[in-house]
Amino acid sequence: MKITILSGATRESSHSTSIAKRLEKKFYEIQEDLDVVLIDNRKLRLPVFDNFENLSNEEKDRLDAISKTLLSSDALVIVSPEYNGGIAGGLKNTLDYFRKEYEWRPMGLVSVTSGTLGGQNAMNQMAAFASYVGACLAPTRLMVSQVQEVVNLPHSAESMRFEKNAEKFCSDLLRFAQIIKNGMLNYSLVK
Repeated sequence: MKITILSGATRESSHSTSIAKRLEKKFYEIQEDLDVVLIDNRKLRLPVFDNFENLSNEEKDRLDAISKTLLSSDALVIVSPEYNGGIAGGLKNTLDYFRKEYEWRPMGLVSVTSGTLGGQNAMNQMAAFASYVGACLAPTRLMVSQVQEVVNLPHSAESMRFEKNAEKFCSDLLRFAQIIKNGMLNYSLVK
């Protein structure tokens, strides 16, 4: 099974990317034979979405490679920091370059914030996006509060809570993706 994690932060010192890397590790702890791909939005640096004709050949090649990665994935995890009460703008820009890649794709959502509410506004916006593009939204979501403590203090109560919640999130997403994959295969055999 192949899982793609898209870390949506664009800041160099992003805690969201640290969370994405910890999720990557957690997936492997749960199931060793996975193929987990981490796409770091900080490295993509895509121009503001406008028109594919205005893109350079290099940018088109990068988008084609990302598209192939997404299409070959059994599930997609989107990790977004909450910036000013919403989804990270750079992440939304990246997501807008694709559409068919999300259809019927199991999608797990992770919001990250330095506050105490877990990035609820970013989570709501990502859920609305997932619904709009026809993704199969996983029922278990991961909201990470007080992310500095989670990243910098591995034995703190917040970090321990994160570990417990991350394990459930990853386990549930793998189960959900397997159900969707098997259901789709069974559906195509019946037709």
